[in-house]
Amino acid sequence: MGYLLAVTAIFFWSFNIIIASYFATSLQPFEIAFGRWFIAAFILVPLAWNGLRRNFRLLFENAWLVLALALTGIVWDNTLIYYAGHTASAINMGLLDVTGPIFLVVMSWMFLKTPIEAKQVIGLLIAVAGVLTIILRGDFTQLADFKFVSGDGLMLINTFCFAVYSLLQSKRPSQIDQATMLAATVIVGLIIIYPFMMTTVGISGLRHLQKIDFAVFFYLGIFNSVISYLAWNSALNKIGNIKTGVIYYLLPLFSGIEAYFILHEKIYASQIWGGLLIIFGIALTSLPKRSTKNPV
Repeated sequence: MGYLLAVTAIFFWSFNIIIASYFATSLQPFEIAFGRWFIAAFILVPLAWNGLRRNFRLLFENAWLVLALALTGIVWDNTLIYYAGHTASAINMGLLDVTGPIFLVVMSWMFLKTPIEAKQVIGLLIAVAGVLTIILRGDFTQLADFKFVSGDGLMLINTFCFAVYSLLQSKRPSQIDQATMLAATVIVGLIIIYPFMMTTVGISGLRHLQKIDFAVFFYLGIFNSVISYLAWNSALNKIGNIKTGVIYYLLPLFSGIEAYFILHEKIYASQIWGGLLIIFGIALTSLPKRSTKNPV
């Protein structure tokens, strides 16, 4: 069940590239962030209302955790991707995006003392190789042309924030359910985003939205925010940070398939081979531990 939850989250998140391209010239990042999370709050708050009231004191006692989750998972995650896209190339962003699960695995080992097996390291590296194969279309010589720009720095901060957000899920008090914690996080995140959004509107003006824009926002709020975040957080709780983190590498595979069907882009052999490497890496990482019991 944990694997299915992680795959569900990644599937919905994989549409981010298409959505980012759609809003690239019409809305600013903080406008997108506020819109999606406002809709998410509209769904989450009624859903978690009893939990919010019952656990208000406990949430207040863990205000540092709620604030940290809001900053890393709501305010900066994805918002920084949109800003990074102004100066960073798609290839650079894709290359740097692979650091997210690596950050998560390393920090889980450092701070949570999560044991890492050799097969998990090998599986992670194989999955990374698959992602690079897809992004570079099999031409690894492009790595020599990598030039670091300001957008790349934002992308690195974004992947680090997402890793920290995922890591902090282990600090959630057991008395607080996933929906309640996410609702509290979203409320705090919206409060922080609001002044940035209003500043953006004050500078560039309020844009007129079309009907299709509202449909996209509802998708972002429901599927990309509520369902995906609840699924991802639950997966972290069920199968752990390492196994969940490696599944993140399915994102470029899903994005390529969606681009083929929605944008009618061509599928290359490198994408197929890269996808196979990713799947093999995930499978290797997910293998159960070998029993150390001696046969009777």
